[in-house]
Amino acid sequence: MRWLAAIVALGISVLGAARARADYIGGDVRVYLRAGPSLEFRILKILGMGAPVQKLSSSGDWVQVRAEGTEGWVPVTDLTNEEPPNVALPKVREKLVAAEARATELDQKLTQQTAQLEELSTIKERNRVLEDDASRASATARWKTLATGAGITLVGILIGLLAPRGSSTRSRLKLCAR
Repeated sequence: MRWLAAIVALGISVLGAARARADYIGGDVRVYLRAGPSLEFRILKILGMGAPVQKLSSSGDWVQVRAEGTEGWVPVTDLTNEEPPNVALPKVREKLVAAEARATELDQKLTQQTAQLEELSTIKERNRVLEDDASRASATARWKTLATGAGITLVGILIGLLAPRGSSTRSRLKLCAR
């Protein structure tokens, strides 16, 4: 049951889209909207190229249309569903203005990101230099610590060698209990 409802909804939307499609007067600079489907019928209006029309019916090489509130007939060859240049040009100009604005915006973002990348590169180089300095300072500090320890040890050995030893008459501490 749901698939049937979906098909009906799809059909309605397709028909709605087909009816919503605009038709235009194309070809010549002006086209005569006539009271009937032949050249013998009187002219009701003169329609300029690009005038929007609504297709109502057709008869042979003629199409019944509604244009500017008036119903009449025009040759099928003077009807097109493509937007003529005088209708499409303003839309294209709007798109061009929007595209130029977007290009300007993207150019500004690119400039900003390029500056940020240059700053990042500078920061990375500075970080590398600081890491090298820290590594050298750490190695130097290690050597200083080792040299200090060796010096203290050497002083202790020298003191031990040069310092007088206690006399032999001195009583030694006895560890046994009495």
